[in-house]
Amino acid sequence: MAVLLLVAGWFGVRFRLAAIRAKRLERQDELLLDAVDTMQAALVPEVPACLEGLGISVAYRPADGPAAGGDFYDVFVPRPGKVAIVLGDVCGHGREAVRHAALSRYTLRAYLQAGLEPRATLRLAGKVLADPRGFRYATVALALYDAQSGTLTYASAGHPPPIMFGFPARRQPAGCASPPIGWGLPTGRRQTKISVPPGGQVCFFSDGLTDARRAGELLGRERLLEILGALGPRPAAAQLLEQVRAEAETTPDDMAACVLAPPEVGGSYTHVEELEVEARALSGGRLEGFLEECQLPAAEIARALQRAREVVAEFDTAVLTVELAPTRAATVIPGESVTRGAALPQPQQSAAPLLQALPAT
Repeated sequence: MAVLLLVAGWFGVRFRLAAIRAKRLERQDELLLDAVDTMQAALVPEVPACLEGLGISVAYRPADGPAAGGDFYDVFVPRPGKVAIVLGDVCGHGREAVRHAALSRYTLRAYLQAGLEPRATLRLAGKVLADPRGFRYATVALALYDAQSGTLTYASAGHPPPIMFGFPARRQPAGCASPPIGWGLPTGRRQTKISVPPGGQVCFFSDGLTDARRAGELLGRERLLEILGALGPRPAAAQLLEQVRAEAETTPDDMAACVLAPPEVGGSYTHVEELEVEARALSGGRLEGFLEECQLPAAEIARALQRAREVVAEFDTAVLTVELAPTRAATVIPGESVTRGAALPQPQQSAAPLLQALPAT
């Protein structure tokens, strides 16, 4: 009997110690989650509703589950008349992902504030933030809005391209996309400059929106565009995330969105595609596919590629700049004789895109 009492007492003590330890661990988990939530909040700051005349709406929603993710955004004025937009998604969840997201956000912000364009910012950040193991990487979309011209210049690294809505936007070429920053691969290869007419809007988003699942399938980009259209003429980013969450059975990743509404700014139609290439890119057909998406005739593509090879042979890399007219391409003029930034015809006129191959700076 005494032995049984001793055993019972021993189990009672063990149970009590286990309960105390469990409470301590639970409290530590709560403190850790609070710390992660605080760090996450620093990655999704409050943003004014208007900067330099540009209407801005941002929102963030964490993934289903306790672990914070690595989505981040930033919108700021790097210099008068310009608005910079940063939206990214770091691989993974938890404290390490949040820490890497903070490093990525402030690095990108610093380069944009220093006056670099989006493509150059991604190219430099890709070198500085490279992880030799490839474990830590981020997909990023950067944009720079020019209040005077009403144009938006953007570039992405492994990130979904923005959705244009509220105006008949020309289909964006999908080829020759740049890889994420952190992989150790050259990035910041492509850049797009486009004018957004009155009433038009642009939505940057993380893939948590399109990867939301309903009926066992991904929500997808097309459905996301339909949701945006159903939210009215001036959809708010928070409304967008709420609607996606309402339609989805589960949202396994964080969601972040930034909706831009430019003011009524006059000016000619602008759509410029810029692509930096090296010798390897000139083989394999990827570059031809990109130029075909720009609706360039086969003969002109061949001449442009030959010019690019000549530039690459002398300078190692070349920058192809295609100025797209509102209508389908008819001819193309390769070479340095084309004036960069030349005014393009208005939409009712028929004109050809202009293409040049220049040494990369």
